[in-house]
Amino acid sequence: MAGGPSGRPGEIIDDFGVLATVRRVTWRARMGALGWTAGGLVLGVVLSAAAGGVDAGWVGAVLALAVGTGLALLARRSDARPRAWVGVALGVLACAAGVGVSQGAGDELVSVGTAEVRGVVEELRARDDRADAIVRVDDARGDVELRRGDRIRVRDRAWSEGTRVEGSFAIAPTAGFRNPSPHPRWPMIDPVRADARAITVSTARELGVRAWIGAARAHVRSALARTLDEPACGVARALILGDLALGDDDEAAVRGAGLAHVLAVSGMHVTLLIGALVWLLGRALSWVPAIAMRVEVARIAAGIGVPLALIYAPLAGGAPSAWRAAITGAIAYALRASGRRADAVAVTAAAVLVFGIVDPATLARPGFLLSIAATAAILAPIGDAEERPLRALVVASVRASLATAPLVIWCFEGLPLMGVIANVIVVPIASAVLLPIAAVHAAIASIAPVLAAPTGAAMDLVARGFLASCEAFAAFPLGRALPPLDIAQGVVLAVACGALLVVRSVRAGVIVIVLGLVAMAGAEVRLRANEQPHGVLRATFLDVGQGDGALIDMPDGSLVLVDAGGVVGPGIDPGEAAIAPTLRARRRDRIDVAVITHPHPDHYGGLAALMEHVEIGELWDTGQSEDELPDGELSAMLATARERGIPVRRPDALCARPRAFGAARVRVVWPCPAFDPGWDPNENSFVIEIAIGARRLLLAGDAEQHSEGVLARSGLLSRVDLLKVAHHGSRTSSTAPFLDVLRPRVAVVSAGRGNQFGHPHADVVERLEGSAQHVVRTDRDGGAIITTDGRAMDVRTWSGRTIRVE
Repeated sequence: MAGGPSGRPGEIIDDFGVLATVRRVTWRARMGALGWTAGGLVLGVVLSAAAGGVDAGWVGAVLALAVGTGLALLARRSDARPRAWVGVALGVLACAAGVGVSQGAGDELVSVGTAEVRGVVEELRARDDRADAIVRVDDARGDVELRRGDRIRVRDRAWSEGTRVEGSFAIAPTAGFRNPSPHPRWPMIDPVRADARAITVSTARELGVRAWIGAARAHVRSALARTLDEPACGVARALILGDLALGDDDEAAVRGAGLAHVLAVSGMHVTLLIGALVWLLGRALSWVPAIAMRVEVARIAAGIGVPLALIYAPLAGGAPSAWRAAITGAIAYALRASGRRADAVAVTAAAVLVFGIVDPATLARPGFLLSIAATAAILAPIGDAEERPLRALVVASVRASLATAPLVIWCFEGLPLMGVIANVIVVPIASAVLLPIAAVHAAIASIAPVLAAPTGAAMDLVARGFLASCEAFAAFPLGRALPPLDIAQGVVLAVACGALLVVRSVRAGVIVIVLGLVAMAGAEVRLRANEQPHGVLRATFLDVGQGDGALIDMPDGSLVLVDAGGVVGPGIDPGEAAIAPTLRARRRDRIDVAVITHPHPDHYGGLAALMEHVEIGELWDTGQSEDELPDGELSAMLATARERGIPVRRPDALCARPRAFGAARVRVVWPCPAFDPGWDPNENSFVIEIAIGARRLLLAGDAEQHSEGVLARSGLLSRVDLLKVAHHGSRTSSTAPFLDVLRPRVAVVSAGRGNQFGHPHADVVERLEGSAQHVVRTDRDGGAIITTDGRAMDVRTWSGRTIRVE
């Protein structure tokens, strides 16, 4: 019929756009299944972790896996009708599976000590020229409580996976700071429970698949090191083995360009490498007439692809993204081997469920969630993908960036905007050139290193080109460093990004962006008002490890820092890792007064880092360091401060009269008028009283028996509402006469978790509990915030404990 639709039924329907509509609705249903599955399972794990872990047994979890996987595969029926109940059922079952198998994040700590440990190396974390072995404990005896199945990190040991280890180890809890903040840390902990240093150790190779894979990884690592120079070797190790082997500058360039995922073993690696092997295997089988005439070789090759995919994940380092991709590939190949079509969305949903059974704690790690979010965005259908592939690639990159933006900004405080363009330009080249060359070179170098020169030269060329492109894109700083978000801002960002993924028109997208910016601005104004309070005094006693660190927000808006952190672990700076993040989250870029109570590193440890991060108005110091140790570390920091124009004030200038900060008054009560050279730094530690209205706080530094006794008899002190306990609860401090004078309502002990000194000592805790109404400990409660307007006083800790003092 002239002017009418064509005669075939399919074409008639298509002319009216019905088929396109059905495809969109079906895709949304299937994507909904993926969202319900991933979201439900992660929610179950997080809920279990928040509740301290629920061990409901494996039967229900495995049943949920079986039923959920079946529902995932049924999410797309042949008649293309969406099934909303499938998504809901997937979510409920996935949540049950997550709760059922999660052992929870928990907060149980190991102490510092030694232990005789037997275990097996599960993972080798190689970085640059260093390597740490992650050992799963089979048995442990000693003064440190380690359970069977615990994982410990043995520093500077390049044992390959599968190695059986037995020996004596010095054990310490893993470093980490638990402080209340408007920007809470992501709610999962590192599954590594303790850091360890080998004292005496014997090793023996364990037989089995894990040992074989570990030996293979060590062989490939050695082959790459022999045949490649840096930085090509680092790039190849990252691509093939999952090692963090790039130099600091190269790694910063890759991250700054938003291309870190290129070097992370992911679905792209499985698709390209295992897919290529399966295709080659199928072609090889098709050339064998005896096989090709009897069976469908593609299905045989797909069946072989199942174990290949599962072996590839541990061979590539066993990262969560590698396992997710391997499980996804294994399910897809299993379906193809059975003659069924592998739907990408349904298979991904099923893989999430499987992963939840294998390693539930990993589900809430940012890397895993980013992988799922990016996969969901990339699987979205693009209308003219076949006709305009470049546009489709750009849209896919933008969608992936939007889907991952909330988590990236929350966890990493940056989102390189040039990364969208970098992904469009660099990722296809990396997929088509860099990864295949790295794989071919690794194979040749491992089997016949004498033949590896040509591929080594090619690898060097493409690796340098890749890093040069990363440096070029990273040179654009826009979006690389963003302030940490609070909860309200995180919700606004997530809603806005979700809305941008859904809207269909440019006008609607502009409206979403404008509304999002307005909402973010309003949340920022609210955040600054809450975190820079006026008219009240807020003291935050931070968890800084084995040391002291307190931020005092004064009623006039000034900020006072009393001590700058303590001893935590190798390479961990408390100023950089604990105090500076709190200041950024509170939008503080200036410390008006920084007080170093005495020259011990557990009190000035983070000062140098803070001087680089924020402006400091003035420094208070007892003077003992510069007079007695002029070449010491603290003396050098004070000299640097003076060079920068920061005045350093000593007791002779501070003891004369109290300093007013609005309605609050700060008084130095010890050592006055100067430190006594006959006593050590602890006895000369600053003791500071802060008063506002009817409330008084006393910060006792590391004062010990002598100074406490003098102050108790001096009449300078009386009852206080809050006492920052002296010397972390050491038995050389908190003497009975001193506590009898103070009779604090709240006593705060600043001590590191599982510290080697045993602080706070049991007899001191007993005295504090007999004198104070409430005892707060940073080693147990985490950081604590005390707020008072001069009348009532409120205490809130990281652990959720609240105290009200009327």
